[in-house]
Amino acid sequence: MQLNTDLTGLFGITLAIFTLLVRVPRVQALPLPKRAAALGAALVVLSIPLWGVSLAGVMRGITGDLSMTTLVFLTLALVRSLSGRVLAAESNREATLRAIAIAALLFYPLALGVSMFDPYRLGYGNLWFMAALLGLAIWASLRYSTLFALCIALAVAAWSAGWYESPNLWDYLLDPWLAVYALAVQGKYWLVRWKGKIHA
Repeated sequence: MQLNTDLTGLFGITLAIFTLLVRVPRVQALPLPKRAAALGAALVVLSIPLWGVSLAGVMRGITGDLSMTTLVFLTLALVRSLSGRVLAAESNREATLRAIAIAALLFYPLALGVSMFDPYRLGYGNLWFMAALLGLAIWASLRYSTLFALCIALAVAAWSAGWYESPNLWDYLLDPWLAVYALAVQGKYWLVRWKGKIHA
């Protein structure tokens, strides 16, 4: 399973870099053949070993493995940037990011020792935690938040297969980069609303 872990980790970093590259205005302005060539060149550069480790591997060592939820969001962003296709409705995406932001605000302070309760321990296979996730996924599906349900399902499936080195389900559901992004999106949303009320 070590090979799967390494491939998934490197794929996640490469996907993140690709997604950032295609959103650069100068890259977006290129014709499709040149854009594809630029991305291919980036893939080659990321794969070149430096002292036995590729650039993607170095970046992975800095950032750690990205959660399955982050991979889902990166895939949606990359498809949208390359083809213009929107695979998830904006309302669905916003609802999922809102849930992630709430989870991050609750999880990280507690996991870092704000209280005696450590939610990270639940990720080692706590049945109540698994039942809560199942309930959330069902509720999200009924509320047409299919993206949220998909993220939970993929994370639990990958955790069950032992896809990452970590045996903790939280590492499949959430990572600090995703938490920062979700919180930034929510901060921007509330800032725009606040400014709108001031100028109203």
